[in-house]
Amino acid sequence: MGLHPDPEISAPASVSRIWTRPSAAPLANHGADSWETHEAKPSPDEIYDLPKLVDLALQTNPQTRRAWYAAQAAAAQLGQSRTANYPAVSAEAEGGYFKLPLQFPGQSLVVRNEAFLPQVKVNYDLLDFGRTRARERGAREQLIASNFSFNRTMQDVVFNVERAYYVMSAAKASVSAAEANLALARSSLRAVEDRHQVGLATRPQTLIAAQVEAQAVYDLESSHAMVQAAHAGLAEAIGISPQASLTVRSVEHDPMPDNLGEDVEKLIAEAAKARPNLAAQAAAVRAGDAAIELAHSEFYPKVGIGGNFGQVIWSYTVNSGHTQNLDQPFYGALVTLQWDLFTGFDRYYAERKAIAQRDEARAGLKSLQLEVAAAVWRAYYDFVAAQKKYAASAALVRASEESYSSNLESHQHGLATITDLIGTERDLMAARYTLVQNKADLLVAASALAHALGADPHTSGALP
Repeated sequence: MGLHPDPEISAPASVSRIWTRPSAAPLANHGADSWETHEAKPSPDEIYDLPKLVDLALQTNPQTRRAWYAAQAAAAQLGQSRTANYPAVSAEAEGGYFKLPLQFPGQSLVVRNEAFLPQVKVNYDLLDFGRTRARERGAREQLIASNFSFNRTMQDVVFNVERAYYVMSAAKASVSAAEANLALARSSLRAVEDRHQVGLATRPQTLIAAQVEAQAVYDLESSHAMVQAAHAGLAEAIGISPQASLTVRSVEHDPMPDNLGEDVEKLIAEAAKARPNLAAQAAAVRAGDAAIELAHSEFYPKVGIGGNFGQVIWSYTVNSGHTQNLDQPFYGALVTLQWDLFTGFDRYYAERKAIAQRDEARAGLKSLQLEVAAAVWRAYYDFVAAQKKYAASAALVRASEESYSSNLESHQHGLATITDLIGTERDLMAARYTLVQNKADLLVAASALAHALGADPHTSGALP
């Protein structure tokens, strides 16, 4: 079979050619519509705020569902690890017919036999020197790690939704700012045109004002494109198609996050206790200890008991003579001892492997602790910087509005040049965009800090 590969699904003939899917091959998403039938769907008539979007994402996003199924599998694995605590019971039966010719000096015999032997077997390990305990302990720690990993996945999804939500809100606010800037540019253009008609403004000054208006139109269209891109990003973070109808409430009037104080070391200590992925890695270390215990126990024997009970039902004839029948029960009980004295150093290397994997998990835990501390440190100072930048940009907008109003009034009275007016207008437009972006940056920085700290996500519903 290996000498005659299927030409339709074999690898490309050269490194420079792509693989072409044959018509008989199924599509990548073939049957995907039937895999999940209980997902939550966004309601086209509902306006979603951030908590509702988070609830929708936790029920719909495949990342949370995947982590949840992994935790369910780990729970089943724990149940499997406990099976050695119970006896193993099996039933079997053998039946058949055979003909056996026997040759003796001067004669031959032909034996015909019909037999049926049903029986029940019971086996139970009395002493395995810690094997079952080590398996159960390792499976328990793996379940704990899976549960913590599920919690961290939920936090990742919440953070991604929050970030996409704030980006989309910033894009919508950019549209509002662009519309205000366009109205401002048109107002300035009309003022310059009016002065040009009475001979108080030159043609180049009018063209400069028209250039500012054209730039405002361009910025407005760019802002609309940003909204569409942000919508796709939010849909991806939630786990729905961007084609789904989703009405999102604006955050324009939401309060800004409060100051968290200046004790960043305290926040790092809190993160070390709260981060689920740290707890999951610590559980992986404990699972490694259990694996070492299991590998060490393989050097010792197993002691068990067994028994069987059945029925012998058979008949036989010799040379077509009288048929002999038997229908009698049979049973037995025994104590078993199994001890592998030499396995080619397999157990030695298995124990060394378990020790190395446990030490690898310990090193991973230390690396993750450093990563968490660095993430909290960066997120905290990003948040502090975002607060200061937002406050500064708000003050800049107020100053730019006052400067523009003053220059507009002076220009109308002939006390300011068109260059001064256009300059203050551009400053005001830039200040508005800066405020919008800094507000989004502040909200995202606050979410990033909560994510770095391992804050529990707020949900109003449970994942099915």
